[in-house]
Amino acid sequence: MNNVILAIDDNEDFLTMLKDILDDEGYEVRTLADPGKAEEYIDRYHPDLLLIDVFMPQRSGFNLLEDFRGKGLYENIPKIFLTCLDDDVEKMTAKACGAGQYLTKPFRPEELLKMVKKGLHGESRQAT
Repeated sequence: MNNVILAIDDNEDFLTMLKDILDDEGYEVRTLADPGKAEEYIDRYHPDLLLIDVFMPQRSGFNLLEDFRGKGLYENIPKIFLTCLDDDVEKMTAKACGAGQYLTKPFRPEELLKMVKKGLHGESRQAT
């Protein structure tokens, strides 16, 4: 069975690009442009990894992970934040929210794949 990855980002073009990159590597990728439906999608698809944009108009990735805090099903899912900011404060906030890794946009596909593999093999698992 393929690993399931849920990508949450408000940019549909970016989600398509993520899906294309990860599909080519054999991952089962679900995309979501509305972070308000994240819990519904997690409950439905039981992803093995979450890719979450930090800055979305409806709800930030930070707020999303704060909402997950204490919810057993979500705590053990590795989380990688994707953002255009490469700032130490943002990185510390990401860690505090439970994201094991932080990838700055734009990135090379190889960087994404390396982080995804690392996340799926337990090296970026962190409780929220």
